[in-house]
Amino acid sequence: MSTYDFKLNVSKAPCIKALVPFCLGIAIAYFLPIEQVVVHYGFIYLAGLLPILFIVRNRVKSFVVSAYLFLCFLMFGIQLTVNCLPALDEDLRDSEHVWVALIDESPVERDKIYRMTLKVMGRQEAKEFKELNQEVLVQGLLWKDSSLSVSFGLGDTLLIRGKITQTTPARNPHAFDYSAYLKSQAIQYQIWFTAKSFRTIVRNKENYLPLLIENNRQLLNDRFHQYIPEQSYAALASAITFGYRAELSAELMQTFSKTGTIHILSVSGMHVAIVCAVITFLLSPLRFVRRTRLLSIWISLACIWLFAVCCGLGPAVLRATLMFSLYLLSLSLKRDLIGLNSLAGSALILLCINPLMLLDMGFQLSYLAVFGIMTVMPILQRMYYSYKFGIRQTLDMIYMSIAAQVSTTSLALFYFHQFPTYFLLGNFIMAIPSSIIMIGGIILMLCPVDVVNELVGIILQKTLAYSYIALQQVEALPCSSIQGIYWSWQEMVLMHIILLGLLIAFRFKEKRVLWVSVLSLFLFIAYEFRKEVVLKSYEGLRFYQLGREFAIAMIERSAVYVYSSADSLSQKNLQFSIHNDLTRFSALQEVIFVKLPKDSNRVILKEGVEMIAICNKACTTDAAFVLLRNNIAPTNTNTQSVIILDGSNSWSFINEKTTELDALGRRYYILKENFAYVWDI
Repeated sequence: MSTYDFKLNVSKAPCIKALVPFCLGIAIAYFLPIEQVVVHYGFIYLAGLLPILFIVRNRVKSFVVSAYLFLCFLMFGIQLTVNCLPALDEDLRDSEHVWVALIDESPVERDKIYRMTLKVMGRQEAKEFKELNQEVLVQGLLWKDSSLSVSFGLGDTLLIRGKITQTTPARNPHAFDYSAYLKSQAIQYQIWFTAKSFRTIVRNKENYLPLLIENNRQLLNDRFHQYIPEQSYAALASAITFGYRAELSAELMQTFSKTGTIHILSVSGMHVAIVCAVITFLLSPLRFVRRTRLLSIWISLACIWLFAVCCGLGPAVLRATLMFSLYLLSLSLKRDLIGLNSLAGSALILLCINPLMLLDMGFQLSYLAVFGIMTVMPILQRMYYSYKFGIRQTLDMIYMSIAAQVSTTSLALFYFHQFPTYFLLGNFIMAIPSSIIMIGGIILMLCPVDVVNELVGIILQKTLAYSYIALQQVEALPCSSIQGIYWSWQEMVLMHIILLGLLIAFRFKEKRVLWVSVLSLFLFIAYEFRKEVVLKSYEGLRFYQLGREFAIAMIERSAVYVYSSADSLSQKNLQFSIHNDLTRFSALQEVIFVKLPKDSNRVILKEGVEMIAICNKACTTDAAFVLLRNNIAPTNTNTQSVIILDGSNSWSFINEKTTELDALGRRYYILKENFAYVWDI
């Protein structure tokens, strides 16, 4: 090996060292505005440095080569991410055109709106098709009305008249940011249209790959419903076996979430391991013959990838399938597989295919869980281990659950804001049943004999019923989950750094790193405790942004009162918009909800004084806060009050009213299409 080759070879863990700058490049391109031209010239300059580096190879320090490779992978990550997030020309945005778009994801009906992913290819102008420089993914929002007959689906090409605009960001504090989620799916724009403003021009339902995958998953789901009598358990079996979660109820999802077993409903390493084990067992006769040994490995590869297709090719199942593929290939090549390096290598391959997968929650949780199992579990095994049959298996299961939970807790708190207290008990209960359900599900997927399938269906229903009842008992235990934990991304990253420091300290017995990490952990806990004390003593008002509806929260030292035009606190709009914010101050079951009418005036008092006036009709009030609705101009003698105009008002009224208020020097806030109004006492 030449000196130059030796220097360019990243020793020990090349995939890990390449993955770090690559992921950093993806994050830079995703969160910061970067021009594609800048990235293009950056690549040219880096490529120009390569011949110079080769000429002076004997005089170049190793850190210079490392820095060069770091920049190469950084720019590569930026380039791929920029390509995945194409920008629509400004002159085409916010103006009406006739767009030609392909339905790239099955339409989903929710709240009288069909939501779908559209791949916009161009626009129709004077009977001439004008192609875009690069196809753009757009979220299609179709109003459902009586004139709409559903005559469209995945793979169809539509003509749509409408305006493509930027997706709407979250407009309430700590609300689920649907716009950020869409961007992680390469969607930055949206288009609203009605039944009269579109038509289907091409149907392409025979050879469209996403449609073939979706139809295959639906056929498998129908097969489960055919042989499992209880439909709710059939839906649960489909979710556990091949990740089909479209029919799961909210109550069932909540039970699995609160018991720390939600990962069972997402196809991951355990599922692929069981499939691989079953296939390996069935093909075991081929392994004893030298000539057919390689054939058995290739058949196993084909089977696990076919299973991944049945699971919809999600990030978690792709990670597991790729890891097992690397393992099987290493067997065929008779080479050892380095754990962490192969884990990083699989991530690198997937991110090269789709860099935005890095922003996917399933991808992050899946890789962190496996990383924890590979690094934390050996430390736990060194503390105490037994080779006695039964005890060893139990310890491995406990250590695996602890390791995965430790490595994923920070990220789970960032996304879900709750911690399952009895996660060990929940995982212990589901350890054997989940394997039985997986094996039974595979039999249902493959077996052509009805008698066998009916017997398997009965066994699966019994297993699911007893398992679900046991999980419900765990959920009913006191403090089964700690809710209302809200971490910023900075807190989440800081906790991961602290955990990484502790891992390094225990793994390499570094006392200094241990003391620094423990001290940082105590400081972090103290900060979180102080933040919790501040939240419990908080007093303030929130006028939430809910379009034409309204919701007002009055918070008084953990006592939370919500006044809203919604029917209840469990309404879907409120769940997505205000639940996360409310649970920071109080448990949802302790929130006092007051339903108010949309067509009459109400005054909310505080200590006998008019605090908030909600004006749906003409009214006279001296309240400190006045919510104007339905284009109503009230008589108000309190010049210090704050006037709030919500989404039920027209823009012409808002413009007229704000001009009048500006002339009087009055305070006001436009709630329509803006962020919620937050007032801290």
